[in-house]
Amino acid sequence: MTGDFFEYRVSARKDSTLPERIVAAVGVFDGVHLGHRRIVDAASKLAAETGAVPVALTFDPHPREVVDPANAPRLLLPLPERVRLLLASGVAEVRVARFNAAFAALSPQEFLERLWRGAGSQVCGLAVGENWRFGARGAGDCALLKQECAAHGAAFAACPLLQTAAGPVSSSAIRSATANGELDAARAMQGRPVALYGSVTGGHRAAGSVLKHPTANLKVEFGVLPPDGVYAAAAVLPGGERFAAAVNIGFAPTFGWQERERRVEAHLLDFDGDLYDTPLKLELFKFLRAERAFASPEELRTAIGHDTVEVKAVFSLEQ
Repeated sequence: MTGDFFEYRVSARKDSTLPERIVAAVGVFDGVHLGHRRIVDAASKLAAETGAVPVALTFDPHPREVVDPANAPRLLLPLPERVRLLLASGVAEVRVARFNAAFAALSPQEFLERLWRGAGSQVCGLAVGENWRFGARGAGDCALLKQECAAHGAAFAACPLLQTAAGPVSSSAIRSATANGELDAARAMQGRPVALYGSVTGGHRAAGSVLKHPTANLKVEFGVLPPDGVYAAAAVLPGGERFAAAVNIGFAPTFGWQERERRVEAHLLDFDGDLYDTPLKLELFKFLRAERAFASPEELRTAIGHDTVEVKAVFSLEQ
């Protein structure tokens, strides 16, 4: 615990004690995309100017899961990955505030008072996106935040949206681009490949017994599915080991199983082992072909053989 504002903190500092002075980059930071990293950079700059330690303040769960669950977005990242990426972006610590109904009911002034008094460190500055809202019903905005920071002698930075030729960078834009199969556009906004996160579950076993290409069936928990088809990808195991993978997204029409839910199946090249119940990350690099029903399992097996050749070529370029 770091005070009554944060539930826990993750630090990259050798000194595990609370820093006396901090500048906080504040936001949900789902995706930790290039726009989010601009906010982190602003916090780091203010921290250097004020002799403070740069930290990121994020929230879990996503506020909309509490205030508007019917319209809550599909999250791009699990919390541990969000924390890891924030630390890699340059902050010395990540602090996580548990967002619940009581938190959502705080007025903007109550929210800020808890921040000033409950951080466990002196807050010397804040950096946010220019469209960030806070407090009950989003009543607080950057104008109020700038005013409150000035009253508390804290520095303040409101970062404008990062603009690209395709429009502003946002988590929503990344979700939309991914769902439309625009992997390169999503990657450009994130600064890294589109990824799916989940755990390996049991499947029909036909991939191994019939096709001779065993697959890991991923129950996707984070990330947005692109259109159905076959993708060149990397499968990343919990320890960080990476394998080239051919990933099929869809309903396996060749076998006529009448699937009701889309399946994500990854054939890990040059891997031999049991992955059931293992957490797995799939980085999607390139769309190879559409999913379709083949005349026979043998014809599908031949197509998969061709896919793996291209997967190896793409994977080698990505390393």
